[in-house]
Amino acid sequence: MGVRIEAADGAKLKLSGDVEVTIELPLRAVREGFALAFSDGTLVRGDYDFGAQSCAFEVAIEGAAAISIARENGRKTLEIGWPIEWISVGAGDDTICANDQDVHGRSAQLPLDIEARVAA
Repeated sequence: MGVRIEAADGAKLKLSGDVEVTIELPLRAVREGFALAFSDGTLVRGDYDFGAQSCAFEVAIEGAAAISIARENGRKTLEIGWPIEWISVGAGDDTICANDQDVHGRSAQLPLDIEARVAA
């Protein structure tokens, strides 16, 4: 079935499909962005716009799932077309970084070997 993710009012992410839950984003995720890692290998960067109560999503790594980012009712939605066993959310701009950035040895960072690609 997969998972659909969209912004919910009040700095939250609403997940539906294989998982039915609303996740409250910490203040750091709202200020600096967040990362979503999925069991299929997909890694997504996200930014929450508190004023518009919407999210922007950017696929950093495509896993096995078919991924789509669409706009519905003025809000972007992220669809992961694959059965998901787990989802991990990380807050802050140092959660993921490209390998050419200085990571200062912080273990909270996940170095990436690719350039980020923005889905239309």
